[in-house]
Amino acid sequence: MENREASMWRNICLLLAGVLHVLGSRGPLDVSHSRWMTHPERDDSVFLLWGYDREVQEIALEIQTPLSSSIFLGLAPDKSLNKTDFVVAGWNEHGETYFYDAHTEGSWPPEKDKSQDYVLHNLSRNKTHTIMRVWRPWFTCDRHDHEIENDTVRVMVVIGDKESLELTDDNTFRKSIFFLEILADVVYPDETLIYDFKLDDFLVPDQDTTYACTFRPMPSVSKKHHIITYDAIQDPDTIGIVHHILIYVCPNNTEIVTEVGDCYGGDPRFSQCMSATFGWAVGGEQFDYPADAGFSIGTEGDPMYIRLEIHYSNFEYKEGLKDSSGIRIFYTPEIRPNDCGVLMAGIFTFPIQFIPPRTQEFRNYGLCNTHLMDDILGAPIPDLTVTTFLLHGHLTARGVRIMHFRNGTLIGSLGEDKKYDFNFQQVRNLPRKVTIKAGDQILVECTAETLDREGVTFGGPSSMNEMCVGFLFYYPVLPIAACWSFMDIYHVTDALGVERADSIMEAVLNLDAVEWDDETRVKAQKAVMSANHLVVVQNRESETLLQTRSTSIIAYPNTLEKGAYPPSLHCAYDTAGDYIYSQQAKGQVYLDSCPPPLQKGSTPSLLVTPSNSKWCLLICFAGFVGNNDISLIRPQLNPS
Repeated sequence: MENREASMWRNICLLLAGVLHVLGSRGPLDVSHSRWMTHPERDDSVFLLWGYDREVQEIALEIQTPLSSSIFLGLAPDKSLNKTDFVVAGWNEHGETYFYDAHTEGSWPPEKDKSQDYVLHNLSRNKTHTIMRVWRPWFTCDRHDHEIENDTVRVMVVIGDKESLELTDDNTFRKSIFFLEILADVVYPDETLIYDFKLDDFLVPDQDTTYACTFRPMPSVSKKHHIITYDAIQDPDTIGIVHHILIYVCPNNTEIVTEVGDCYGGDPRFSQCMSATFGWAVGGEQFDYPADAGFSIGTEGDPMYIRLEIHYSNFEYKEGLKDSSGIRIFYTPEIRPNDCGVLMAGIFTFPIQFIPPRTQEFRNYGLCNTHLMDDILGAPIPDLTVTTFLLHGHLTARGVRIMHFRNGTLIGSLGEDKKYDFNFQQVRNLPRKVTIKAGDQILVECTAETLDREGVTFGGPSSMNEMCVGFLFYYPVLPIAACWSFMDIYHVTDALGVERADSIMEAVLNLDAVEWDDETRVKAQKAVMSANHLVVVQNRESETLLQTRSTSIIAYPNTLEKGAYPPSLHCAYDTAGDYIYSQQAKGQVYLDSCPPPLQKGSTPSLLVTPSNSKWCLLICFAGFVGNNDISLIRPQLNPS
């Protein structure tokens, strides 16, 4: 039963949503975004279109399906039916239309919502297709509606001939979608050239994970050109097997190898070149550089060769597969104002990253402090303009975010996806360009879930291992390939009561012997969040330029971030799931000063005070400690 305050805030929220739509809407939204939803066992397909208005926070969705009398359009945070938001429309046996907002809580069929928040704009059919277009605000304050945020959405479309249709694999189309994508306004110059980096009939090994590497020359040009677009070349025989493709640029003193070899095997030549420049992963699409930037080739200092890396995930151990996948680039002599680069941040790929088994949620962190780049270059780095990001994790990853700190304050996001999908890794443009200044810190947080695993999951290149990396596309380019870190594993084993090991790898392996339960998982999480980190900066030759002991940023979930993403209407719920209140993000309380430090061993927690309808969040720093530490960063939450 709602209390009086909850009821009041619900009414205010619904009134606000209606007022925003009436006053802010600019008429019917243009559905300029689209994707095909195919089915592995069907010849037909569903065409999904959508459009959104970021300012007034509304979205229009249209689906065009094979001729059907009933359509169920579902939006979900994961692949299950748990918390799936449905909009249902169709015709009954008398030809009368029906339309309603519904949801599932883990089982079929959907249950009609008490609050009907979708608006039907069109429901029609012809001899071959059925069309439905609907509208809704991003945030409805109905806990059964999927909030439209900067996250991946699992879209499902179920079609049939009656409203009470059964849910089967045959009548269901599924696809992961990022609704708030920002498409580049691409105008190709008159003189645009094409060049391919690819393998030629490479025999894919019949093993679960293969990293195949080789070297290819850059296009031969006599003057400076800019690469302005790249796209994946996908061999139809290995779709679903090729997990990702990366292009690393090489310094001009690299030992070039013409054959294909194991990227991270016994021959170190295949692990040369660490400056990632182009990247595609399963679910990705064509990438266009911003109109004012491109990747430079053709000058004396530009790379003449690249290392091509292709990651194969052949979990079915198929034999005899040959692959000719790669990357296609589009380049032009019409030079743009800025030269682009890519910075890799996150956790140094090494087994020190770990996730305990049977864990609902576990977070790991990688830290980059840009003042180390100043030390390397001998001068403060220029302001770096970040336009685009790519998040990368493996099968246990459920959320990834790149946080941006300045002078001890969290100032925004450099990219995030709280509903990360391993099979949908998309290069995404930020809503606006973000400036990184000298001394700023970049923290990559990865949230993992291992409920189906009996052993510890360690960091590593295999899909069954885990990674936690963010790629930032920026300009002007620096001679830096990576700025990432790994934690003090001894701090974790000490917290778990494990006997001190003689080596790091022994300490890592000892984690498999821990008796994992709720208590040890909590201890491990606290230790991970308070462990010191070794921050590593690498150049394009994969040489470690600087290592320094540092203290990691302790970041907690549900942090209310300012910055790259604009204010949006958010809703809060009490422990029973009832709606409490709604508030514009710009009205959240951000404090700039620190309260007295919490006592050692205490656990800060997010303070939610429904009585005054505010989420009070405080992130503070305890200052500098020692000459070799970057900073002791201890976010404190208002303990009162």
